[in-house]
Amino acid sequence: MKKELKDKIIEISSYLICLAIILAIGYFTGYLKGFTPSDFENAYYKITYDLSNTEIFKNQNIKFSKKNSRNNNSSRHSKYRINKIPEAVIRGVNSSGVWTNIFNSNKKTVFYIYDDNSISFDNSIKNYVNSENLSSKYNIVSYTPTSFGSVRLGDIGPSEICKNLQECNANRQKASDYTTLSEFLKQCGRTACIINPTESEYIRLNSRDIATFAIYSLQNW
Repeated sequence: MKKELKDKIIEISSYLICLAIILAIGYFTGYLKGFTPSDFENAYYKITYDLSNTEIFKNQNIKFSKKNSRNNNSSRHSKYRINKIPEAVIRGVNSSGVWTNIFNSNKKTVFYIYDDNSISFDNSIKNYVNSENLSSKYNIVSYTPTSFGSVRLGDIGPSEICKNLQECNANRQKASDYTTLSEFLKQCGRTACIINPTESEYIRLNSRDIATFAIYSLQNW
């Protein structure tokens, strides 16, 4: 039985290597247009993550990428593009008082917007975080397009005509910051963002297919 399992693992590994070579040839010869290297990288992470969680690989104690050192953590984080949260976004939160549960939290937040066609994604993310005991490290903040559009804006504009140029500029800045905040979350909502308020950083995922892998990988970020 052990020999059969090992043969099966070797067969799967050989298949993945061949597939990677074929895709690389297709990409660099121009047959695969519209794809970027990060698309293939994301696909690799998803495949290896899914395989490492199958019974065969668990029984044989085979792991592709698990956290066992500080360097390993840094390596995994480098697979994602980490960005600083724009100052205008932070100002928009502070001036409007909305989404403080995201940007003033002591936990990372997974943010996304889902419609009727992606309800299963919403359920899978919430179930995954709960089943893997990651709720102490992550908040899940998700909206439907309708609920996102109806979020209370707070006081983002003047209650009366401004009295001087300085006040007018302050009001314009306040409205501009809120617009930036709203657009920031809209862009995140198209796929998903992992927001780390403690570090004032965020990562926008290129694809929802790697969301659970990213959540696992970045739990100690």
